[in-house]
Amino acid sequence: MTKTAREGFSERFQQALQEAGLSGSTQRELGKLFLVTPQAVRKWLGGESMPTSQRAPLVANLLGVRKAWLIDNELPMRSQTVSMAESGKPYDLADGQLSISGDEYRLLTRFRQLSQPVKASVVSLLDALGEQGKL
Repeated sequence: MTKTAREGFSERFQQALQEAGLSGSTQRELGKLFLVTPQAVRKWLGGESMPTSQRAPLVANLLGVRKAWLIDNELPMRSQTVSMAESGKPYDLADGQLSISGDEYRLLTRFRQLSQPVKASVVSLLDALGEQGKL
């Protein structure tokens, strides 16, 4: 049986929620995040409806995915504009494109939300672990 556009959106929405670490959030919490009612979130999750064209960019942005992927299943899932100054690192490059796991994406997203002093502490801790050979 062929999926409807709403059902496909629901699957991608749930995947993006999971990868963003939001799958355990209540419909009320998600509604506040996306500036909609909990009922709207319930309908999105159940494949009964989709965000409006005005709301879709906000939802995609908050989940860290492309609107075209979320709404239309147009690959890739995330923008792939990445600048890497490092070399010799164990990055997963598929077809010349940088690919990161859901865990790596959540870690990076949360790291970016930290205050500058906390970021510096985390970097120092990682540097120290690396010097001790524990990474």
